[in-house]
Amino acid sequence: MSAKTKILTISRDQSLVTLLQQELNDGNYEIINTEHCDHHLKEVVEAETPEFIILDIVMPSLDGIGTCLQLRQWTQTPIMMLSKWDTSNGTVRGLNLGSESYLTEPFNIDTLKKRIEDTLKRSAYDAVGNIRVSNN
Repeated sequence: MSAKTKILTISRDQSLVTLLQQELNDGNYEIINTEHCDHHLKEVVEAETPEFIILDIVMPSLDGIGTCLQLRQWTQTPIMMLSKWDTSNGTVRGLNLGSESYLTEPFNIDTLKKRIEDTLKRSAYDAVGNIRVSNN
């Protein structure tokens, strides 16, 4: 039996957090949530060692773009940005800032799961096709 993929969600949208917990906390995923706080996020990432991060880009009183940049200072864990912004500029900006995937809301859960799996597969290989050594 394979281990569950640990996913850290960073969002203040309780309905989104609940949806992710209900739909992803199954046989394949373990969802960990965080109440984002600048001085605690690094500690949460280090303590939980997630294999994937879902980052809500639009949160009240919190900058998802800044959070993505902040995460990239400490971790190379794959990040998927979720956004209500349905623009190609937003997608390109998110990918240029260090996220591996970008999905606009509303989204289909099967599409979300497929994007997670595809991103995890891609992140398992570095630019020359060698298996990336994980610190987990």
